[in-house]
Amino acid sequence: MLLYFKPVKKERDINVALEIVSELFASKVGKLLDLPIPEVFLIEYGEETGLLMDYLPDKASKENISNLDEIKMSLAFEEWILNIDLKEDHVLSKNGKGFIIDHGHSLSAWKPLYYIIQIIDKKVSRFNLWANEDDFKNGIELLSSIDYNMILNTLKESFSEVVESNFCKLLTKQVIDEYTELNLKILEKRMEYLKGGKILLTYEYR
Repeated sequence: MLLYFKPVKKERDINVALEIVSELFASKVGKLLDLPIPEVFLIEYGEETGLLMDYLPDKASKENISNLDEIKMSLAFEEWILNIDLKEDHVLSKNGKGFIIDHGHSLSAWKPLYYIIQIIDKKVSRFNLWANEDDFKNGIELLSSIDYNMILNTLKESFSEVVESNFCKLLTKQVIDEYTELNLKILEKRMEYLKGGKILLTYEYR
């Protein structure tokens, strides 16, 4: 089995840590919901810290993957986590199965507060995963099975892994508490808008 290692960025920026938290959170929740998101693991490799995941060699298309329905249903999840970096190049495949990669710009990562406020109730993805309105509604229904405690525990677990890896000294307890609260508010608001149809009604399907 071929694996891919992605080192963490070297910048002294809290968003470097938040990016990894977002990747871990998306992977963990994606697994719980049985969505086509690769499992990622934060590890030390030699002198570097980074994410380890399965190597996906092929670009996916709706003609060459066996799990197209799962991919299409994932659009609601990508919108829920505020993934501003969802694009066609981030849907890859292996042995005919498609996966959505690169969730480092989800949640609050790389977003100043004013920008979060600006986009919190809008569609953010640049690619619709070949989904239509029914696929989107099915994805929202799947998200409805998530409870608050699971979201909170998964966020805390993701932050804990990053703290334990010790690659970002800026991630203090105060910072963790602040960003945990902010990310929970993002997820709660996004779920509210998704269930209420606000984001659905403004989405352009193609």
